[in-house]
Formats: sequence, C-alpha cells, structure tokens
Amino acid sequence: MTERKDLTLICGAADLANHVLVKMHTDQTAIVNTAADTDLVIGATKANAKTGDRVPIAPLNQSGTIEVMAGGAIAAGAEVYAGADGKVTALPAGAGDYRKIGIAMNAASGDGSIIEVLPVDCVTVTTVT
Repeated sequence: MTERKDLTLICGAADLANHVLVKMHTDQTAIVNTAADTDLVIGATKANAKTGDRVPIAPLNQSGTIEVMAGGAIAAGAEVYAGADGKVTALPAGAGDYRKIGIAMNAASGDGSIIEVLPVDCVTVTTVT
C-alpha cells in the first residue's frame, strides 16, 4: 500500500486545533470546516496551528484512514458527517443536508473524542427530511 502524503497549507483567518476538518479558503490557506453541506472538506489537520502558520493536512482523497475530532457519541462502523467546528458527527436527526465524510473505525465516547475515520463518498450529501 502507498503511504499517505500530507498536504501542507497556511492556517487561515483563525487558529486551528489538531484533528479538525478543514476546507480551502484562498490559495494555499485552510480554515476550519463548518457543517454547511456546500463546504468541500479537503482533509483534517495533523497539528495545532496559529493564523499564518504552516499546518499539515491529512487529505481525504488518499488511501488509508485519518484521525478526526468527534462532536458527540458515535458508534464504531457508523457513517460520519461534517459537523460544526470541524468535527464529525453521526447523521443528525434534524432536517437538512449533510456532507458525508466516511465511516467511523472506532467509537467516540463524546464531544472532543479523537476517532479514526475511513474516508468514503466524501462528496455525497445526505438529505434528512
């Protein structure tokens, strides 16, 4: 198997925590992802970073798994979706459109837990009515 290659970008408008999902902001800058289904997640941070710092990103489009911060309890094997503050969540029950990130390889006990996620169908948007 080919080893994962990190992407290095500049931390954008706000500091970034380790293990949060990010999206592209401007050329070579990354900012924390929101829960908006229109956000295209590019990967997860691999270190804390201050605005202007270079930050390593584990891209979603490479083989293997990534470590991501959970926004709540998640069962192992559950599909996970982009949530607020760059975290992943189980599929919310509330009506809306949610961008799929992948599958939780292990369980999250609650908000702030770090879990391993296998990126799958990262461009899929699921609608809950």
